[in-house]
Amino acid sequence: MKLFKPLFLIALITCLGLSGMAQSDASRKAERTFTQKKKVKIGMKANPDIPGTEPALQVTNPFNPHAENLSYRTDDPYSIPLGSSFNVFSALIEGQNTLTYNSELNAMVFAHRQNVGAPGGSGIISFDVSTDGGMTWDTTNKQITPSLMTADGITINGNRYPSGSIYNPPGNVDPANARFVTIGAGLWNDPVFGNGWGWEFVGSSDLSGNNATEDYYSLSDTNAYIPLGLVYNTDGSLWYANYRREEGLTHQLYNPMVISKLEYNAGTDAFDRTSIELPLNYNNSIDSISVNPNIEFAPDGLTGYAVMQGVDADDNTELPSFKPIIWKTTDGGDNWVKQPRVQWQQMDSLIAYTIPVDANGDGTSDSIGSGSPQIPFMSLYDMTVDGNGQLHIFAQMASSSSIATNEDEFGFVWVGPFTDEMFHFITDGENWEHYRIAGYYNEDADLGTATGSIDSRPQAGRTPDGAYTFFSYAMTYYPNPDEADNINRNPDIWTHGYRLSDGYVAKIKNLGWSPGTTFDDFEFTDVATIGYFHHLSPVVKDNGTNFDFELPITYGIPTDIENDDAPIYFYYLSGAGFDESEFIERGTVVKTENPFLVDNSLKVSPNPSSDQVFIDFNLLEATPLTIDLFDMMGRKVLSIDRANYSAGVHAKLVDLNGLATGTYVVRLQTASKIATTKLMVK
Repeated sequence: MKLFKPLFLIALITCLGLSGMAQSDASRKAERTFTQKKKVKIGMKANPDIPGTEPALQVTNPFNPHAENLSYRTDDPYSIPLGSSFNVFSALIEGQNTLTYNSELNAMVFAHRQNVGAPGGSGIISFDVSTDGGMTWDTTNKQITPSLMTADGITINGNRYPSGSIYNPPGNVDPANARFVTIGAGLWNDPVFGNGWGWEFVGSSDLSGNNATEDYYSLSDTNAYIPLGLVYNTDGSLWYANYRREEGLTHQLYNPMVISKLEYNAGTDAFDRTSIELPLNYNNSIDSISVNPNIEFAPDGLTGYAVMQGVDADDNTELPSFKPIIWKTTDGGDNWVKQPRVQWQQMDSLIAYTIPVDANGDGTSDSIGSGSPQIPFMSLYDMTVDGNGQLHIFAQMASSSSIATNEDEFGFVWVGPFTDEMFHFITDGENWEHYRIAGYYNEDADLGTATGSIDSRPQAGRTPDGAYTFFSYAMTYYPNPDEADNINRNPDIWTHGYRLSDGYVAKIKNLGWSPGTTFDDFEFTDVATIGYFHHLSPVVKDNGTNFDFELPITYGIPTDIENDDAPIYFYYLSGAGFDESEFIERGTVVKTENPFLVDNSLKVSPNPSSDQVFIDFNLLEATPLTIDLFDMMGRKVLSIDRANYSAGVHAKLVDLNGLATGTYVVRLQTASKIATTKLMVK
């Protein structure tokens, strides 16, 4: 199908095309455990039992995500209750850094709108703090913007979408000398347009919540929309990004990029703010759309990147698309240089998973053989910077469904199962590496009436020295995706790792299963039950208690997923991460007990083909097997086989007569694995 969404919310969830289960009755266990999980989630949504922010003293229900320290076995992730918010308009945006970890202090803060039932209104920002690496938390309601009043006496109607960070004076090791800093968007009553955006807030306090300051910066300064991505730099400065709203420019939504620097002022015990504008190129522009600003620095404090996604006159004039627009600094933020635009068509791994556009306008994807272009479209992303000063972008990639550049058509993309992919890009601003991480079959789940949808929510972080980068995303697991509706109603949190020294990777791990993505000795952790709106800290722990690398993650549970004005409760996921031993060479086969299908053995030939094709695969032991063919919209067009197969090499001959020209997905499922490959029919 073809769908248009607001450009700052375009997103789809995807799922692994290949996952392992480690025993012969894995298929039966998958059905049972998924059924249990689904019932628990449905029951919680229908009758949520939210006790508030006080931790439960005893665990009486093994599926209760609000119980403290729930874990069936040692080293499993468990959740710790944090604060709450009057509604879900607190942690919806992927680019927020609501959670941040400071390795020098072994401290964390989580920024959110203040707790349910607290006095003063829902728009006051508060925070929770841990000074022992996330093991215990102070969740008393620490208001950071209680007055909701500018220095000139203008009333702010409420603050939204906070990001938070820790300011640690260089060389300090005492949390008592550090400060919490928060930024975000403020609503006010414009004399002409009424209640809307227009202010940025900057608040700070001691980690105890004392000595709070509260400042606001108005339209006359930055034309502020929603500031995002607050990060701490090693020189003691903090940075965040925003984008200016301009009026009267053709096809223009939000621009240009504005980055702001915060520096501690001992005299005022607050932070002085300076802003830098990074303009886009509007000269004979194809279009001028830019959204989702972000900023990050390398551990050296000198190399940094400011990124938006969109298109301007520097883009490809023939195949414009949503791409990262990148500025780079090598002097700690004093000077920024716009980098060359990336050319998607030069990335073979990306193009291989991009659907051709509908050039003839009949509503379906056209044939590559007929010359229809393939235009990748970056719908969602997050970013980090490694120890070598390279930018890592973790992005959900869709496919443009049209070559149109007008305002009404430019945002149309192909959506549906098998049409979205998760990619890892590495760049110094000019040279690019590109790696496919996973394929998806989820579609966005609706949330209430005004907030849009529950999407993949890509997140990125690194170790303090930048030697490792980690990524996470949200996805609902379906054991039989071709028989399900594939809606992302009950997302788990999935993670992936990358080692800079040799390019080794830690394979994708679902934090809702134990261990990893196998069903062996399956037991629920509480995050398996539900995990909405998760955020990964920009800096992760490299000396964890349960893992060599632990990923600080928070997530939320709305009390009513159908009502976006209902309260939401937040949790810290403790003990999630990877060990050094889990990093393997990219593409290496991970041996498991009874894996059935040999990895990378699924092949189709000839490819492309017009009449008949052989589907080849290698089985290590006998297993029930299904083979199906899907179009690029995720619709099953052909059921090829349902049978029990013996161990060994097999070749299945398939008649393609009657199939329309185009790209298809061959999907093979054994008792323990799902594998997919693409087939071109000409």
